[in-house]
Amino acid sequence: MNELLNTIMAQPPAEATALCLVLGLAAYILARPLPAVAGAAVLAGSAYVLSVAGAMWGQAANLGPILPWPVQLGPVSLNFNFAATPLGTLVSGGAAAFTLLIAVYCFRYLAGQPWRGKAYAYMLWSLAGCCMVGWAGNFLLLLVGWELVTLMLYLLLNPGPRGSEEGAAKTLGLLGFADQCLLMAVVLMLMVAPPASRSIAGLNDLPLVNLALPAQHHPIDVASLGWVGYTIYALLLVAALAKAGAMPLHTWIPSAAVGSSAPVLALLPGALDKLLGIYLLARVCLDIFAPDRTFQLILMGVGAVTILAAVFMAMMQHNLKKLLSFHAVSQVGYMVLGIATGTVAGIVGGLLHMVNNAIYKSNLFLMSGTVGKAAGSDEIENMGGLARQLPVSFACGLVSAAAISGVPPFNGFVSKWLIYQGCLDLHSGLGVALLVAAVFGSALTAASFVKIIYSAFLSSRPSGQAAPQAHSRESLLTAGPMIVLALACVALGLYPQPLIQGVLLPVAASVNPSGQLAIQSTAMTLSVGATGNWSPAAALGLILIGILAGLAIPAVFALRRVRRVRPFYSGEILAGDDRYRMPGTAFYQTIRSMRGIGPLLEQGARGSMDVYHMAGRYGQSLIELLRAQHTGLICLYVAWCVFGLAVTVIYLILSGIH
Repeated sequence: MNELLNTIMAQPPAEATALCLVLGLAAYILARPLPAVAGAAVLAGSAYVLSVAGAMWGQAANLGPILPWPVQLGPVSLNFNFAATPLGTLVSGGAAAFTLLIAVYCFRYLAGQPWRGKAYAYMLWSLAGCCMVGWAGNFLLLLVGWELVTLMLYLLLNPGPRGSEEGAAKTLGLLGFADQCLLMAVVLMLMVAPPASRSIAGLNDLPLVNLALPAQHHPIDVASLGWVGYTIYALLLVAALAKAGAMPLHTWIPSAAVGSSAPVLALLPGALDKLLGIYLLARVCLDIFAPDRTFQLILMGVGAVTILAAVFMAMMQHNLKKLLSFHAVSQVGYMVLGIATGTVAGIVGGLLHMVNNAIYKSNLFLMSGTVGKAAGSDEIENMGGLARQLPVSFACGLVSAAAISGVPPFNGFVSKWLIYQGCLDLHSGLGVALLVAAVFGSALTAASFVKIIYSAFLSSRPSGQAAPQAHSRESLLTAGPMIVLALACVALGLYPQPLIQGVLLPVAASVNPSGQLAIQSTAMTLSVGATGNWSPAAALGLILIGILAGLAIPAVFALRRVRRVRPFYSGEILAGDDRYRMPGTAFYQTIRSMRGIGPLLEQGARGSMDVYHMAGRYGQSLIELLRAQHTGLICLYVAWCVFGLAVTVIYLILSGIH
């Protein structure tokens, strides 16, 4: 035991992970009698992980196993290996930062909730799982952390209002299926490994099983492994895309959003799951396997369809959290598309968008929490007139809405601009088509957030709705995290160079050494057969000039004397009459009547294209078919046994011949 403790203490990532596990256990024990202490444990654990990630920023090292004596399972040696990569450290540190901010938000938002103490414990264990994935040196440690995050997501979703258990069960079912795909992929990796290297203990034995650093092995050509290689690749992609929430494995996110609390949505579907899913996708496509043209085309199609289909579904929603959840799905399409291009600009843009999306999407979910409490409902038509009562939520929501829509100079524009450049660097008609889909998705995103901002903050309050009570107004604990996240949107929009240079560029350069990405102090220039320039400072100056000019024009005309008269007939403001109120839900109803798109949206709203419902429907049909064969006749059972034995014997004979 002492040797194990010394090994853990010698490895900062292992020490930080173990600390989160222990603090999570303490928070769970103290959840009911001392929930405030459990909350303090979250702050301490996340702050320590953040400090470890900061100390290891930019480092790459194999830290080795932590068990002094590996566990032998037949020919396989099991151990937990930690390794540090710049991208993995970014994921672990980002998870700690989001956990810290959302824990602060929970102090006020979950006040009085009987399960808040356990929620703090689950948040710590989720962070521990993220640390395992980000600092995993082999797939055994990654599997444990991956499953731990899935379980914590289920436990955090389940205690919500009545009806939330259905979304939690669906989440566990879909992500559980994806986790089994990951497990099957690891088993197949062991099958194709030479007997002498069937070890999960070392980092240099088998690159497929061990997440060796990119500089220490060459990515494997999937075609060299035959059908087994393609199967492993496909299973890993299913696991990554389901965790991130790409179509068609996305339906757990909108289902989880209904009835769940805002901080839970901000932490896991909004931030942590996106970080883990895209991290695994990047490692699979860029480090473990060499880029494969077939899978690249598939991923490009998945990315483009996810962008457009999810944003169309978002425009039709009346529930604020469900609307934001579809936007969380749509943004995954940009990340998948950027990585799938295989270009330097596209890869950097996809990974940067992973970080950017986690920032503004978490902020938007936190904003939905304060708005929902103030309005007493998550339905958009029941909201309105909250800009004065919730000024911080309004300002931070506006910044995050601009960022997710790709408006400069916020962070979302930078990453989307790089993804656009990556599409153009394909030098083909496909690249142009993907660019059009990505730009059109950004335009639709901006349109749907006009609906949100208007409905929640700028429209008139519905008749009969009381002003927000004191307990639903903003406080420092709820406003502080939103302000930090909004400032991060601005900071990464103006100064993305340190993150790109220190972490993301080396990842892309290892895949495409011929590409060049030069980061300058005032401009960002990409040259991979095409050149584009983006100067955040110049763009900010032009935007400020436009705003000042827009304010100056009405001010100049206001100096002129104007004639004031009573309003003409039917021009009076009918206060308190909802018959003349224009809710934001009516903005885009005409889309439902469009040919082609309208019927598809209706089908999607009914869940007819939901893989979860399809699996349940066809699975039940299979069960009924098998049940019909159980007639109770012994002769029929004997016949089935003889048939099965004959098939087995024939297989063994044919195997012996080969």
